[in-house]
Amino acid sequence: MNNSEFYRIRQSVLNQPICYRELHANEIVSLGENNYQVGSSAFEVPPSVAAKIDGFAGIKKSQTKIALDNYGGQGVANLRNFFGQANVKKSNERIILSANTQTKEIIDAIPIKERMITPDVFFDFAEMFMDKNGYAPTSVNYSVEGSNTVSIMMLPKDEQIREFSKGDEFVSNGIFLNWNPGEISIGNYYLRLVCENGATQISNHTMMHAYSPDIKELDRLLNTNRITALLKSNLEEMLLHAIIAMKSTASVRELGTAVKILKEHGIDEAQANMIIPYSDIRSEYENAGYVMNSENMSHAKSDKTVWEIFNMLTFFASHNDVWSSSDIRRTNLMWAAIQFLMKNRDIIEYYNIF
Repeated sequence: MNNSEFYRIRQSVLNQPICYRELHANEIVSLGENNYQVGSSAFEVPPSVAAKIDGFAGIKKSQTKIALDNYGGQGVANLRNFFGQANVKKSNERIILSANTQTKEIIDAIPIKERMITPDVFFDFAEMFMDKNGYAPTSVNYSVEGSNTVSIMMLPKDEQIREFSKGDEFVSNGIFLNWNPGEISIGNYYLRLVCENGATQISNHTMMHAYSPDIKELDRLLNTNRITALLKSNLEEMLLHAIIAMKSTASVRELGTAVKILKEHGIDEAQANMIIPYSDIRSEYENAGYVMNSENMSHAKSDKTVWEIFNMLTFFASHNDVWSSSDIRRTNLMWAAIQFLMKNRDIIEYYNIF
């Protein structure tokens, strides 16, 4: 990506209409399971957004489930409104409800810990970071529904090449900057140099955050020495989990987890099962007489390694023709794939010559 392309995308993002509202917890009145009211306006939100609003108010998923199972939608509303009023004293804590700029439907809920950060501040900081640390942008992904998330991927002039396994090399010191109205975060990613995948893998360790546009906060993120140390720590953990994944057969439950990840990113169930062969393998076990509950699926082997499943997710994120090249969902799916890789495995197999 050259400078003119970067500035073109920057301007495109900044030109997007902004459609969100900043609120205190007690200003959001619950009407039921996924229904709310702010002032005189009533609206429905996706379950994922309702869960974020619950988390902001301090409500656990288990509490919402108990209220729903025992008292229905009104019980959930009463629980949420009680917590909302209890949070009045936290006057400095706010949440942004972000809407699709075309449909006006609520698509996200973003907590504000200190002060809201505007996208122009983020891009200005990104340029300062790249100038100071010798990085250049390789891609910019952003939300196509409205200006509420942006991710800038960048590589240094002195790329460090490492190896996952024989012939599988990667650049280990890539950096990404993420923005939403509540924070700027810095993390690292690994760029695979394998032709058949070419995937970008994002570390699940976000290294540092800034929660306001104050100069002191942003200057803290420019600490090169700390970034170098965190890059080294993240790489060592990543390589450990990569080696385990290569030697571990994926369980049927892990295949199901991978399908769930795809569905959470907007892929329908049929296509998700074409990418990850979960339903077919589960059916084979069921046809053989096995009861495939979660516990049994965690012990049932598939015909894939965890590493192969991880690569299926990253390949789709990198190469699918469903999303535009700048769609933030590519970055989000990469993030989810690396989190899948870093989990404890259901089935671990080691080679042993003794």
